[in-house]
Amino acid sequence: MNKKVKSNHKKFKQKSNKELYNHIDKKKKKEETERITYLEILSSQLKLPSDMLAGAPIVTALGRNEVCIENYKGILEYNSALIKILTKIGCIHIEGKNLNISYFTNDEMKITGMIFSINYVNNK
Repeated sequence: MNKKVKSNHKKFKQKSNKELYNHIDKKKKKEETERITYLEILSSQLKLPSDMLAGAPIVTALGRNEVCIENYKGILEYNSALIKILTKIGCIHIEGKNLNISYFTNDEMKITGMIFSINYVNNK
């Protein structure tokens, strides 16, 4: 009377791994939301704008012929019809005619020309 016993080890292992990783993912998402609220609390206590701590880009359009951008990381593409700028939160695409970068420093730039649109594109 030889009876074969079937092991449930594989099913148990898969189930426990799934539960473990689900818990880790939930914890990570919770930490990300806590981080955002922490920055907001800190900025309000220091009486600073929230974009200053987060490093969000500040885009100032002066009419249709001038745009100033602060807190950018780099220039991805530059020609007379399109300028793509990389920021911490994504890319900014400026479309127009006769576009020119008048000046730029490590954290600020001025774009001149006939500006048709300013588009925000997320990296995520």
